[in-house]
Amino acid sequence: MKKTLLLTSTSLFCASAFAFPDYEPFADSTGSGGTSYATGSILTNQINASGRAWYQAGPGTGATPTVAAGDLSVSGLYSAGGGQSAAFGGNGTSARLNLGIGAGGIMSDTVYFSFAMKLTDLTGLNAGGVFWAGFNNTQGAQNTTPNTVATRVVTRTAGAGLFNVGLDKSSGSTPSFVWDPNNYTTSDTIFLVGSYTFNTGTTTDDVSQLWVNPSSASFGAGSAPGGALSVTAGTDLARVASFVLYDRSANEPAGGLIDDLRFGLSWADVTPTSAPVPEPSCLALATLGIAGLCIRRRSR
Repeated sequence: MKKTLLLTSTSLFCASAFAFPDYEPFADSTGSGGTSYATGSILTNQINASGRAWYQAGPGTGATPTVAAGDLSVSGLYSAGGGQSAAFGGNGTSARLNLGIGAGGIMSDTVYFSFAMKLTDLTGLNAGGVFWAGFNNTQGAQNTTPNTVATRVVTRTAGAGLFNVGLDKSSGSTPSFVWDPNNYTTSDTIFLVGSYTFNTGTTTDDVSQLWVNPSSASFGAGSAPGGALSVTAGTDLARVASFVLYDRSANEPAGGLIDDLRFGLSWADVTPTSAPVPEPSCLALATLGIAGLCIRRRSR
């Protein structure tokens, strides 16, 4: 990530501009100024402990996704717990989470997401595959379904009671999908890490990658491991500004859960093995008169 260093006489460091890494455990955040995330409540209009808001993104009544009871656990991965997750699926209303990066979004280098998922109802899932989550280029509420989405998580039926997980960059075209070879069932909790890398050569050379159940030995590492699904085909995003969870099609899984949704600028950001230590903001230190050496992360 390109960085601008503002030097002063002290040696303190503080992160600024992007509120990354960011974490959404779908748990009660009223103690941090957020909303209650009560079980059964609609996900849209919830505000998490980081101050990020979920918005309805598309037509419909706003009845889904919802806050669900129960955590999804991934061995070796830090989780704040809280006893809740998010339920989605089928032909409902999509939800979009603003990322703490400003309206301009991220326009260079690599940005990551990760989450635990479980499909609970495969009714309607087709053999061609359909996407239901990914990075988006805009923020806030809208009445039309977002269609500029990249690093799309796709699923397809793989026979009675079985499904596959795959990746689409942005095309929406089944021939461009790439698939993890393993079959999964409704009893499986799956850990996904996705990334989007900006390149400057053409308008179709950015790269989406997806790791499906990466080894826990790689969690917290300084660089991403091998073994990712990778796709370049498809139009590049102008920016990454939000994350969308879709309920928009009868061909999507009829039921699913996600938990421990994370965003960051590195592999370590989205695969933590322990609770992160909050960095003081530059604004907070400036208030104390000790702004120090401030690292400002900026998209170019």
